[in-house]
Amino acid sequence: MEGKARSALRDPNRPPRYYVEVLGKALNVLDVLRSSRTQLRLTDIAEKANLGISTTFRLLRTLEGRGYVLRDSKAKRYKQCLGYRAYRIGYAQLSGDQPFPRKVTQSLMDAAEKSRVELLITDNQRSPEVAVNNAAWLIAQKVDFVIEYEFHYRVGPVLANMFSKAAIPTLAIDIPEPGAIYFGANNFAAGWMGGEALAGFAKENWRGGASRILLLEIPEAGPVPHARVIGTLAGMRRVFPKLNEKSVLHRNGKGTEGGGYEATRRVLNSLGPRERLLVAAANDNSARGAIRAVREARREQATAIMAQGWGPDPVLEDELRKPGSPLVGSVAYFPEQYGSKILSIVLKCLNGQAVPPAVYTEHALISKDGVRPLSEVSPEIGEIAAVFPAS
Repeated sequence: MEGKARSALRDPNRPPRYYVEVLGKALNVLDVLRSSRTQLRLTDIAEKANLGISTTFRLLRTLEGRGYVLRDSKAKRYKQCLGYRAYRIGYAQLSGDQPFPRKVTQSLMDAAEKSRVELLITDNQRSPEVAVNNAAWLIAQKVDFVIEYEFHYRVGPVLANMFSKAAIPTLAIDIPEPGAIYFGANNFAAGWMGGEALAGFAKENWRGGASRILLLEIPEAGPVPHARVIGTLAGMRRVFPKLNEKSVLHRNGKGTEGGGYEATRRVLNSLGPRERLLVAAANDNSARGAIRAVREARREQATAIMAQGWGPDPVLEDELRKPGSPLVGSVAYFPEQYGSKILSIVLKCLNGQAVPPAVYTEHALISKDGVRPLSEVSPEIGEIAAVFPAS
């Protein structure tokens, strides 16, 4: 009896019942990284965890893929992401009632859930006053990082000052803020792409070209988005080297459907019956307004519209399929991909990794003929893409 009792005692060197060996090895790797104040090489980790090199390598890559480990590819060293799962990230969305910002928000929510970080969402409602109030609230929540999506560039320094005083790093979407990482369009490249395509349509379909060129701008968004206008004209000059500046009309489309409608309607009313019009809209909202104005004036055959901002949204996607539509294309930025890219930048910043001051999103021209990526445009724009690469 005594012998049986002794044999039933647990061997201290034997794993307990239901022990998952591979999980235990992974936890040993994390314990090694946690106990080190410096980054470790693969061989160091394998030795301290008493594991083979191949097993350690596979475990590290798995842990890296799930966000528990960071790898310095240059130094070939690893470290644990301490506190990675406890980050609180504030996100002030531009507006919850517009297609593009909604897609950005959903993509961020999906990315945050996958990475298991807490995402606090507020809505700026396209209002500077609301944006300031939201910033104060996020600061009060003691977030670790803020993703700011604000439309009016003049409020940017105010928000930047608030976050700076609270020592909270920030990332700004589309409209730059002082001291914040910029994520958004390479506006000049996007403008060039849309302008070249719009002028190309006129050259191919209208023997005499266009009588007027209408640029629906967003001056309240500031000088950086205005680079889209400069790029538009540069792209048009590629097709029409002798472009007459007097034919170019600069109007404030306000970035809204109503603004685009009113500006386009007034210009259409000033045109003669045989005059043709090219419209480059700074975003999809103003493009929708321009389309409505053109239809009301029954000038679909004498007008060509390019949406150069956010799209295309579902309305414009349907519009492109309609025979005889004045919409000839849209420069797309793929907002459904924003979340994973932005969150990757944020987490790198929080974990002390080097992050570039500006990261540009992917661009593509969507037209009735299909999708044309930035890499397929003219050589000049290819050089721009090399200087400002998409990430």
